[in-house]
Amino acid sequence: MERRKVLLLLVVLFAALYYVVRIAIFYMSTTGSMEFEEPQSELVEAFVAYSFLAIGVAGLLLLPGVYLLRPWGFWGTVAVSAYTIAFDVWAFALVQSSAGAGIIPAAIITGWLMLTRRDYLVCR
Repeated sequence: MERRKVLLLLVVLFAALYYVVRIAIFYMSTTGSMEFEEPQSELVEAFVAYSFLAIGVAGLLLLPGVYLLRPWGFWGTVAVSAYTIAFDVWAFALVQSSAGAGIIPAAIITGWLMLTRRDYLVCR
């Protein structure tokens, strides 16, 4: 397997783990096994929980397109990563400081996609 394919596989596996963790955090927040640093309104708690679910599910659904170098996988993952970064910045500033950690994996995934964008956007 060529090095570029191995790196792509590693990025996809990294992203899959990241999206599964997002879904797990949704589950933990709905079962009460995870709590916020400070009390939040029900609306904020629901928005945070369902954003975790949406990011995780959408990310997992898009990963085959990323691995197969499809434009829809590229653009969808860029959109999910942009939402993730915006959401985590909002959560970091207004909900709890640990939300800032979610920015790093989304930035890594986006960085990889930007570095390899020609692979996705070439007419085949």
